Amino acid sequence: MNDNDKNINETEQQLPAAVFQCNDLQKEFEIGEAGSGAKIRTTTTTDDVTLFNSINGSAEKVEDYLGSEVTVTDIVVTSADVLKDVNDTDPDGEKENRPVIHFFTADGKHISSISNGIRRATENLLTVGFNPTKEAPIVIRFKEVKTKKGTAHSFDLITR
Repeated sequence: MNDNDKNINETEQQLPAAVFQCNDLQKEFEIGEAGSGAKIRTTTTTDDVTLFNSINGSAEKVEDYLGSEVTVTDIVVTSADVLKDVNDTDPDGEKENRPVIHFFTADGKHISSISNGIRRATENLLTVGFNPTKEAPIVIRFKEVKTKKGTAHSFDLITR
């Protein structure tokens, strides 16, 4: 082993384990064929009430929190079969299975989204090792960003 290999190995040991599970985590955020997704794809909690509410409970929309900071204690990613074309008005149109991101907050709110921007930001957050808990929540700010096709939702990490 040369000095460069030693430095790489030391660096890997100092980084959060989630960074090296990137390929597995990417699978949890994939868009697939309708009917192909697990009810719960990935989660930062094992709390059964939170998990149940993520697949059964109603949630508030991210768009109601644009510009607001929220303190997140848990994130759960579930699956939903939705129309492939968001502009399709036929409920029997072609569907795909998309990840649904659920944010549970310190003040008891449940906010969810199927937005591509929210999906990518959440995948990036978990990939670099952030794992919000009730004991160590994170604060995020939801935002709207302009894209070539219009607008999209995302969020910024404010504090850990």
